[in-house]
Amino acid sequence: MFRRLSEQDFYQVLEVGYDASPEEIQSAYEDAREIYSREALVSVSILSEPERRRASERVAEAYQTLIAEESRRLYDESLGIARRSASRSRIAAERHETPLLLSGPLNPLDTESLTEALNDAGGVLPSSAPPPPPPENPPLEPRRSPLQLGLTEEATGQFLRLAREALGLDLATISEETKIGCSMLEYIETERLDRLPAPVYLKNFTLQIARCLGLDEEKVARTYLSRIRRLQTHARA
Repeated sequence: MFRRLSEQDFYQVLEVGYDASPEEIQSAYEDAREIYSREALVSVSILSEPERRRASERVAEAYQTLIAEESRRLYDESLGIARRSASRSRIAAERHETPLLLSGPLNPLDTESLTEALNDAGGVLPSSAPPPPPPENPPLEPRRSPLQLGLTEEATGQFLRLAREALGLDLATISEETKIGCSMLEYIETERLDRLPAPVYLKNFTLQIARCLGLDEEKVARTYLSRIRRLQTHARA
């Protein structure tokens, strides 16, 4: 039986598998967007204008949620989907925890013996091997933007942009550290109401951005969401 888009999860809306790559999600979104556009004869002839608009919004919501790594992870958890990468990490950890029994200490210059030991251990260095050298650079101090919210101020997209620029950071750096896509970061800073994700994901994003910039995380997330809800209400009025 045909199920409405509102009854389908985001993967079903875009018609991709639960292990779809970002490239597959992007391609599926572009196809779906074409299907439900105003110019598409198929959807226009079948759906009324309100139905077409709701379908288009559902497709956009699915894309915005699945294309960003962090929002996809949270959404997968809500569906009960276990990521395969976690299983691989667990297996790797178990392999590293298994000690390798050696008849004696290895000579680091004896490459033949080291190769045999690595092959026997499945590629894991034996416990008798010398530990890796410590990192050359000490850990960096947490950032703190010189721009902070006042007692009665609310976080806006412009405020987040100015706080980022005050630290000399670009969107690519924030994206690398938070795993939030540059496009989504730009939507948040420009307050693109038609591109922002659902509140649960938007709150998580703003928390991460504020943490990265050294801002009051809870206040930034709370006031930014309150502002976006207010703007969305006015836009619908």
